[in-house]
Amino acid sequence: MLVEAFLPGREFTVGLLGTGAAAAAIGTIEVHLRAAAQPLIYSYQNKENCEDLVDYRRVDAAGDATVREAEAIALQAWRVLGCRDAGRIDIRCDARGKPQFMEVNPLAGMHPEHSDLPIICSQIGMPYQTLIEKIVASARRRMPPQR
Repeated sequence: MLVEAFLPGREFTVGLLGTGAAAAAIGTIEVHLRAAAQPLIYSYQNKENCEDLVDYRRVDAAGDATVREAEAIALQAWRVLGCRDAGRIDIRCDARGKPQFMEVNPLAGMHPEHSDLPIICSQIGMPYQTLIEKIVASARRRMPPQR
């Protein structure tokens, strides 16, 4: 059994591209549950019915210290865990408003309209095809040169 303190604060999903030192946080969305959603948590049911139950709001690290801290935590976790190419990290704030790492998704869903990483890209103006190109480019940088 795993027992953890409930994190009642803001919830973020941070999109990441790249590997190691070349990795970067490309954008962050904040998860807002609508009145009809299961309360308090971004549950499987809420995610699967996100079009009706969830609002994803783009948040900017430049103007929000909490988002800036969440992106820094996400990038550090991405690198420490050795994640590669593209994925996302979920962060939720504790009762004091301090961002806490929740989970890493190194094989994030890639549905163009329904998965969080493509949703982030859409909100920052990155076309889906560009996301795929950046993932492939990151993976190719790890490959030995062809003769």
